[in-house]
Amino acid sequence: MPAVEVWFVGGPADGRLAPVDVRDAGKLPPVVLLLQTGFYFGAADHPEPSVEHQYVRDDTGDSPVYRYAGWTDD
Repeated sequence: MPAVEVWFVGGPADGRLAPVDVRDAGKLPPVVLLLQTGFYFGAADHPEPSVEHQYVRDDTGDSPVYRYAGWTDD
């Protein structure tokens, strides 16, 4: 599937340029979910639960931009 490079503004991916897959019609999705996982090194060495960071497409500019819209934990 083809991808387009977009800017991510705010949140953990602030200021990053990254590829996002376009849909069958060649349009960017309205929302992108970025999964973040991590490890805690200390008293309990176990994986932390994953967190999904939501980015919503902002069509106000000339180039594709996704703005941070918060996170959800699963």
